[in-house]
Amino acid sequence: MDARLQELSDKQEIRDLLLIYCRGVDRCELELVKAAFWEDAIDDHGPGGGPAWEFATHLIQSKLANTAWTTHAVSNHLVDVEGDLAFSEATVVTYQKPAEGGDVQVWCGRYVDRVERRGGTWKFAHRRMVHDWSGSLPLGRWGLASVATEELIQGARAAEDIVTGPGRARLMARDSRQ
Repeated sequence: MDARLQELSDKQEIRDLLLIYCRGVDRCELELVKAAFWEDAIDDHGPGGGPAWEFATHLIQSKLANTAWTTHAVSNHLVDVEGDLAFSEATVVTYQKPAEGGDVQVWCGRYVDRVERRGGTWKFAHRRMVHDWSGSLPLGRWGLASVATEELIQGARAAEDIVTGPGRARLMARDSRQ
Protein backbone atom coordinates (compact mmCIF):
# COMPACT_ATOMS: atom_id res chain seq x y z
CA MET A 1 0.00 0.00 0.00
CA ASP A 2 1.19 3.54 -0.76
CA ALA A 3 2.74 5.15 2.37
CA ARG A 4 0.22 8.02 2.42
CA LEU A 5 -2.73 5.64 2.14
CA GLN A 6 -1.27 3.49 4.91
CA GLU A 7 -0.93 6.53 7.17
CA LEU A 8 -4.54 7.55 6.48
CA SER A 9 -5.71 4.01 7.14
CA ASP A 10 -3.74 3.86 10.41
CA LYS A 11 -5.14 7.20 11.58
CA GLN A 12 -8.70 6.09 10.82
CA GLU A 13 -8.23 2.82 12.71
CA ILE A 14 -7.02 4.79 15.74
CA ARG A 15 -9.92 7.26 15.52
CA ASP A 16 -12.37 4.35 15.29
CA LEU A 17 -10.67 2.74 18.29
CA LEU A 18 -11.34 5.84 20.40
CA LEU A 19 -14.98 5.98 19.31
CA ILE A 20 -15.46 2.30 20.14
CA TYR A 21 -13.99 2.98 23.58
CA CYS A 22 -16.46 5.86 24.09
CA ARG A 23 -19.35 3.69 22.90
CA GLY A 24 -18.29 1.06 25.43
CA VAL A 25 -18.31 3.58 28.29
CA ASP A 26 -21.64 5.15 27.30
CA ARG A 27 -23.35 1.80 26.77
CA CYS A 28 -21.59 0.31 29.85
CA GLU A 29 -20.16 -2.54 27.75
CA LEU A 30 -17.04 -3.63 29.61
CA GLU A 31 -15.73 -5.83 26.79
CA LEU A 32 -15.81 -2.93 24.31
CA VAL A 33 -13.82 -0.75 26.71
CA LYS A 34 -11.26 -3.47 27.41
CA ALA A 35 -10.94 -4.30 23.70
CA ALA A 36 -9.54 -0.81 23.05
CA PHE A 37 -6.52 -1.46 25.30
CA TRP A 38 -3.68 -3.94 25.22
CA GLU A 39 -3.85 -6.27 28.22
CA ASP A 40 -0.66 -4.68 29.64
CA ALA A 41 -1.85 -1.09 29.01
CA ILE A 42 -1.90 1.70 31.58
CA ASP A 43 -4.79 4.15 32.00
CA ASP A 44 -3.80 7.24 34.01
CA HIS A 45 -7.33 8.48 34.57
CA GLY A 46 -6.28 10.31 37.74
CA PRO A 47 -6.08 8.86 41.25
CA GLY A 48 -7.87 5.67 40.16
CA GLY A 49 -5.49 5.03 37.26
CA GLY A 50 -3.38 1.94 36.74
CA PRO A 51 -3.76 -1.21 34.67
CA ALA A 52 -6.25 -0.32 31.92
CA TRP A 53 -8.33 -3.50 32.14
CA GLU A 54 -8.71 -3.12 35.93
CA PHE A 55 -9.61 0.53 35.50
CA ALA A 56 -12.17 -0.38 32.81
CA THR A 57 -13.91 -2.75 35.23
CA HIS A 58 -13.99 -0.08 37.95
CA LEU A 59 -15.18 2.57 35.46
CA ILE A 60 -18.13 0.54 34.17
CA GLN A 61 -19.17 -0.53 37.67
CA SER A 62 -19.06 3.12 38.74
CA LYS A 63 -21.12 4.29 35.74
CA LEU A 64 -23.75 1.62 36.36
CA ALA A 65 -23.97 2.47 40.07
CA ASN A 66 -23.79 6.26 39.87
CA THR A 67 -25.17 7.50 36.54
CA ALA A 68 -28.46 7.25 34.68
CA TRP A 69 -26.65 7.88 31.38
CA THR A 70 -23.42 9.23 29.93
CA THR A 71 -22.52 10.69 26.56
CA HIS A 72 -19.00 11.20 25.22
CA ALA A 73 -18.41 13.69 22.39
CA VAL A 74 -14.96 13.54 20.77
CA SER A 75 -13.44 16.35 18.71
CA ASN A 76 -10.10 17.84 17.63
CA HIS A 77 -8.57 14.39 17.26
CA LEU A 78 -4.98 14.53 16.06
CA VAL A 79 -2.96 11.40 15.38
CA ASP A 80 0.76 11.25 14.58
CA VAL A 81 1.85 7.84 13.28
CA GLU A 82 5.48 6.73 13.40
CA GLY A 83 5.72 3.13 12.25
CA ASP A 84 4.02 0.89 14.80
CA LEU A 85 3.63 3.71 17.35
CA ALA A 86 1.19 6.60 17.31
CA PHE A 87 0.59 9.65 19.47
CA SER A 88 -3.10 10.53 19.75
CA GLU A 89 -4.68 13.60 21.34
CA ALA A 90 -8.45 14.09 21.34
CA THR A 91 -10.70 16.52 23.13
CA VAL A 92 -13.60 14.83 24.92
CA VAL A 93 -16.67 16.38 26.49
CA THR A 94 -18.65 14.03 28.71
CA TYR A 95 -22.18 14.60 29.90
CA GLN A 96 -23.24 12.48 32.86
CA LYS A 97 -26.65 12.39 34.52
CA PRO A 98 -26.39 11.33 38.18
CA ALA A 99 -28.51 8.27 39.02
CA GLU A 100 -30.17 10.10 41.88
CA GLY A 101 -31.11 13.03 39.62
CA GLY A 102 -29.89 16.59 39.68
CA ASP A 103 -27.87 18.61 37.23
CA VAL A 104 -25.99 17.04 34.35
CA GLN A 105 -22.28 16.91 35.10
CA VAL A 106 -20.11 18.14 32.22
CA TRP A 107 -16.42 17.34 31.97
CA CYS A 108 -14.04 18.51 29.24
CA GLY A 109 -10.52 17.31 28.81
CA ARG A 110 -8.24 15.37 26.53
CA TYR A 111 -7.32 11.76 25.98
CA VAL A 112 -3.57 11.75 25.37
CA ASP A 113 -2.59 8.28 24.21
CA ARG A 114 0.33 6.18 23.10
CA VAL A 115 -1.12 3.72 20.64
CA GLU A 116 0.76 0.63 19.51
CA ARG A 117 0.29 -1.67 16.56
CA ARG A 118 1.03 -5.26 17.49
CA GLY A 119 0.44 -8.08 15.06
CA GLY A 120 -1.27 -5.63 12.69
CA THR A 121 -3.77 -4.33 15.31
CA TRP A 122 -3.84 -0.87 16.88
CA LYS A 123 -4.74 -0.54 20.57
CA PHE A 124 -4.06 1.90 23.37
CA ALA A 125 -0.88 1.17 25.35
CA HIS A 126 -0.86 4.19 27.68
CA ARG A 127 -3.52 6.82 28.31
CA ARG A 128 -3.15 10.07 30.20
CA MET A 129 -6.25 12.10 31.01
CA VAL A 130 -5.94 15.88 30.95
CA HIS A 131 -8.62 17.98 32.66
CA ASP A 132 -9.43 21.28 30.95
CA TRP A 133 -12.69 22.34 32.63
CA SER A 134 -15.81 20.95 34.29
CA GLY A 135 -19.14 22.08 35.65
CA SER A 136 -22.83 21.24 35.79
CA LEU A 137 -25.93 22.17 33.84
CA PRO A 138 -29.62 21.94 34.68
CA LEU A 139 -31.42 19.74 32.18
CA GLY A 140 -34.86 21.17 31.50
CA ARG A 141 -37.69 19.63 29.54
CA TRP A 142 -37.25 19.45 25.74
CA GLY A 143 -38.85 22.55 24.26
CA LEU A 144 -39.47 21.85 20.57
CA ALA A 145 -42.95 20.43 20.15
CA SER A 146 -42.21 19.69 16.47
CA VAL A 147 -39.77 16.95 17.54
CA ALA A 148 -41.54 14.31 19.61
CA THR A 149 -38.49 12.89 21.37
CA GLU A 150 -40.56 10.44 23.43
CA GLU A 151 -41.62 8.74 20.19
CA LEU A 152 -38.04 8.12 19.04
CA ILE A 153 -35.98 5.05 19.89
CA GLN A 154 -34.47 5.77 23.27
CA GLY A 155 -30.80 5.21 24.04
CA ALA A 156 -30.04 2.57 26.65
CA ARG A 157 -27.19 0.58 28.13
CA ALA A 158 -25.70 -2.75 27.15
CA ALA A 159 -28.04 -5.20 25.40
CA GLU A 160 -30.99 -2.80 25.69
CA ASP A 161 -29.46 -0.30 23.22
CA ILE A 162 -30.14 -0.47 19.48
CA VAL A 163 -26.41 -0.49 18.68
CA THR A 164 -25.04 -2.94 21.24
CA GLY A 165 -28.15 -5.08 21.52
CA PRO A 166 -30.17 -7.11 19.00
CA GLY A 167 -31.62 -3.98 17.39
CA ARG A 168 -28.51 -3.54 15.25
CA ALA A 169 -28.91 -6.99 13.68
CA ARG A 170 -32.58 -6.27 12.98
CA LEU A 171 -31.70 -2.92 11.38
CA MET A 172 -29.00 -4.46 9.18
CA ALA A 173 -31.19 -7.36 7.99
CA ARG A 174 -32.18 -7.08 4.33
CA ASP A 175 -35.86 -7.15 5.29
CA SER A 176 -35.52 -4.42 7.96
CA ARG A 177 -38.26 -2.30 6.34
CA GLN A 178 -40.89 -4.80 7.34
